[in-house]
Amino acid sequence: MTPLSVDALFEKHAHSLTLRWLAGENGKQRCICFETEQNVATIGYLNFIRSQQIQIIGFYELTYLETLPPHVGEDTLIRLFTNDKLVCVIIVDDVIVSTKIIDYAHQFHVPLIASSLSGEKVINYLHETFSRLLAQRITLHGVFMDVLGVGVLIMGDSGIGKSELALELVSRGHRLVADDAPEFIRVSPERVRGSSTCPGMEPFLEVRGLGILNVQALFGDSAVKKEKYLRFIVRLEPLTLDRLRNAERLREEHSTRRVLEVDIPEICLPVAPGRNLAVLLECAVRNHSLQEQGYDAVKDFCQRQRRA
Repeated sequence: MTPLSVDALFEKHAHSLTLRWLAGENGKQRCICFETEQNVATIGYLNFIRSQQIQIIGFYELTYLETLPPHVGEDTLIRLFTNDKLVCVIIVDDVIVSTKIIDYAHQFHVPLIASSLSGEKVINYLHETFSRLLAQRITLHGVFMDVLGVGVLIMGDSGIGKSELALELVSRGHRLVADDAPEFIRVSPERVRGSSTCPGMEPFLEVRGLGILNVQALFGDSAVKKEKYLRFIVRLEPLTLDRLRNAERLREEHSTRRVLEVDIPEICLPVAPGRNLAVLLECAVRNHSLQEQGYDAVKDFCQRQRRA
């Protein structure tokens, strides 16, 4: 179980969710516990059958509570605020709550928080936030880029020219996501998303001989992207004599790399003097996109050759 206090949730997301305290601040150290099997905390509209850790109350829920007879309404609120699973209550849509709800929140030390956003937006935001918090993650050595709309991780030994290639790609209109050690998280069974390990460090690229460069300042805002789904890996390797002799002439050296239990297509791009790696990588990405659409250039070539 991974706990998260209401206080930490409020501090980190008050601006995004327009949160403000109504009552129960003395219970702000209550912890949201995530179910390890589903990797989610239970969040939802007011529900007395399925207890939610975070109960969302909007206009319709308040209207329902107000229509109850006084003694039934009091019993209902007491049941709500004394539930062992309850961590906090969020009032959405900026609706005005009764003094009884505020009093019970104070009495039972239950955080009562208000948001001007709709219930759907609050629920979706919290689910996304908790999914990110619990997602599997890994840091890989390389440069992560958005090339022609495809998330590409450039890998290779230190000093082989990853940063120089990234700089040339940025100068050609592509985007830098993260240099050196991008972090990847698994956001769904078949999707891995990458970003910079440290938020705000996306624009910086280290190039030998030039030092640290801010590509956003050099090339504009369009040169940087905060995050991208990983769809393709390009591994740079020196072009040795043995590799040159045994190279496959018709097909690229294609394989897959397993990243967080997801298979990502990977190719090896030989590095040698005179080879324009930026053009080669762009073509590799275009070819990968065509292959995803079902087109095979080698198959097409052989078919045309047979027809000739």
